[in-house]
Amino acid sequence: MKYQFDVVNGAEGRAHHVDYRVEAGQGVMSTASRVIALRPDLLLNISAVRPGIEAKFKFEIGKAPVQFGFVVSGSNRCTYYDGALKNQTHLLKQGCNGIYYFPETSGALESDHDSGVFVVSILTTPLFLDSYFKDDKRKLSCAFKKIMAEQKEQFYWRGAENPAKMSLLLQIIQNKYSDGVQKMFLESRVLELLAWQLNECLGADPDENRNKQSLRTKDVERIQAAKELLVKDFENPPSVAMLAKLVGINEKKLKIGFKQVFGRPVFEYFREYRLERARELLVSGDVTVSEAAYQIGYQSLSHFSRAFRERYGLNPKDYGRVRGGF
Repeated sequence: MKYQFDVVNGAEGRAHHVDYRVEAGQGVMSTASRVIALRPDLLLNISAVRPGIEAKFKFEIGKAPVQFGFVVSGSNRCTYYDGALKNQTHLLKQGCNGIYYFPETSGALESDHDSGVFVVSILTTPLFLDSYFKDDKRKLSCAFKKIMAEQKEQFYWRGAENPAKMSLLLQIIQNKYSDGVQKMFLESRVLELLAWQLNECLGADPDENRNKQSLRTKDVERIQAAKELLVKDFENPPSVAMLAKLVGINEKKLKIGFKQVFGRPVFEYFREYRLERARELLVSGDVTVSEAAYQIGYQSLSHFSRAFRERYGLNPKDYGRVRGGF
């Protein structure tokens, strides 16, 4: 089984386009998998490998697109055969997201046997991105300037996990529109995701990056364990001090490290996470607004409605009705 993708030069006066092909055995991919060309140089790929299958895909990239990848569920192991990442293997689990540029790179992707993997990826061309930044490239990092110039240097950036990103992904996956309206809707959400990722990747203060503490693998594992404990009990979440004690990490390191890993301070993440859970409950249609509020730990319906409206721009009852088709 194999993935192949390249950027193909357009004829004079026409945009480059992304050429993406996948060869998979029968029954490996679920029916949710699809590829949608929003523009010649902007492609949306939804790839879902069924659980219970040993799925290994080789990939070959020639003239590279810029990839924005999001693991919605399950996990992948990605091994690189070329370039600066040669012989490295990255485990990409649920919530992982990033920006990747791998010219003239080959490798292999292996999905988890038990869970499978559900991935959303957006592929575009350096020229597409350059069209947004051509008037002011001073704020671009050296690495991104090399991408815009289509140099043959690999680039890998991992974004913070964030419930707002997952909200956009679910809107893309679950939309019920069709034809031109669907294309218009998907393009709007795809561009919003690209803007979110680029702002996070490019907007960081270099001095702030230099001052970040170095996190060992065990520190990251403890911080991820703290996140799981934090969202386990919506009504009575543990304090930061208690979380630090439970996972065996210094409280200051937990505060700083949590923001590095998840992009938000501990309790800002908690507030967004439980509102996203309420949104999912309302979209399902299985609960009332009151039930959704109580399930995520709100005792006051008015406080919940205000927080929800500030986050999503609609009252909870209106969101469940208007967004239920996504």
